[in-house]
Formats: sequence, structure tokens, C-alpha cells
Amino acid sequence: MTKISRKPINPQKMGFYINNLWSVFTLIDAKEEIKLLFKDLFTHTEYKMFAKRLEIARRLLAGETYESIMNNLKVTERTISNVSNTLERDGKGLRIAYQKLLDLEKSFQLKRNSRQDYLEHKNWPKLRETVLVKNLIKSGLSKADQVLRRRVREVTARKSLSI
Repeated sequence: MTKISRKPINPQKMGFYINNLWSVFTLIDAKEEIKLLFKDLFTHTEYKMFAKRLEIARRLLAGETYESIMNNLKVTERTISNVSNTLERDGKGLRIAYQKLLDLEKSFQLKRNSRQDYLEHKNWPKLRETVLVKNLIKSGLSKADQVLRRRVREVTARKSLSI
């Protein structure tokens, strides 16, 4: 496990360093930049460890059992218990992260459904011919019949005039 140096450091300076760390996390807005920062700050093992802790918290908040989490994530009961204790004590940060992940998943699901509807032609605009036929059917054939009768009368009226 990672350890802090035993040499004491001025608490004000340490507060400044920690504040800088938080500031950097909030200032970076691109996922790729965060990924690069994490790879530089953390070892490969720490990187995986943090990801697993977050996933354990997500699954606990979703109501999964310890056994299910142990089998799926290949972690010990102690690791799950530590995350569970954090959630019991307070866990505001993990709960906020969980809610943001839920919101992100809902957003992706809406986009996925919208894309599927588009691919299935559910939201495509109607073609003019389709709209025309639909309107003709709606208004009934009576109007079309009236137009045809009027034209037939005009044609027959012209024919009778020529005699």
C-alpha cells in the first residue's frame, strides 16, 4: 500500500498542495486530459485500485450483494467492507459520483433510443406523396370527386358550345 513520507511537512503547505490537486481536477474538462493526468500521478496498480473502488461503491449503491461483487470484480470481502464502511460513514463523494454515472447512463440510453428510432424510420419526415395521399384520404374522396366532376362539366360544356 502507498505510504506518506515520515518526514513532517508544514500543514499549511500541505493544504496548499491538496488545494492545487483539487483545482487541477476541477479545471480539466476533457476526459483525455484527466486520463493523462491520472496515468502520470498514479501507478498502474493504483489506477486499477481506484477504478475498482468506484465500481464497488456503484454496485453497493445499486443493491448488489457482497458475493456478486466479489465474483465479478475479483476483490476480497475486506475491500468491499472498506468501501461499504465509507458509504455508511458519509460517502458523499461516492454518492455524487454514482448519481453522475446514472445521469450519464440515462443520457446515453436516450441517445441510443433516439438513434434506434431513426434507424427504424420512426421519426423520419413524411414524403410529400405520402402526405398528399394521407390528406386525400382524410378529406375523403368527395373533394377529389368534386374536382373531377367540375372538370368533366367544363369539358362537356366546351364540347356543347362548338355545335
